[in-house]
Amino acid sequence: MERVALIAGGGRGHGLAIAQTLATAGLRVAVADLNPDRAEAAAQIIVQAGGTAVGIQADVSNKFQAAAMIEQTRDAYNRLDILINNAHVSPGDAALTMDEWNWRRTIEVNLTGAFFCAQLAARVMADESGGHIVLLTRRERSAAGAATQAAIEALAATMDRDLPDVHVNAVPATDTDALLQCLEISR
Repeated sequence: MERVALIAGGGRGHGLAIAQTLATAGLRVAVADLNPDRAEAAAQIIVQAGGTAVGIQADVSNKFQAAAMIEQTRDAYNRLDILINNAHVSPGDAALTMDEWNWRRTIEVNLTGAFFCAQLAARVMADESGGHIVLLTRRERSAAGAATQAAIEALAATMDRDLPDVHVNAVPATDTDALLQCLEISR
């Protein structure tokens, strides 16, 4: 049975590259992005290359939209085996100049969104045959961004310990080989 991967933040950049790599490896993918046109365009790129993909619009910082994203993936493919959370924002503000809105938005998207996605996906995976959750990290320069990345690493370690049938890892966004290794996929 073909595995199914959901890539949150998969509409461009590293997220799209990961979605393409997984589709090339034979996985069916759901590409989620805040921008619906970008999600659909990314899915079409994968389909035109011979893969199987659907585009989904979602703001991962909204628990209801994160839940809908997971349900839309299951509606399309009847299962969810892998969640890769690449959704993030990167404010360039220094600690002394960052305003409250940028601080809160960074925490909401990068950390709260990662938690909602992982929690909701883990519930589905625990009811099925287990799965893999990968929370992508990156080197951040802003105080809010760096704080969220450290928290994501701790979140992944805690969830991995607490979930016997679901493997949870934090992996650098630029390390595709480490990502594929933790998903047990070879190129």
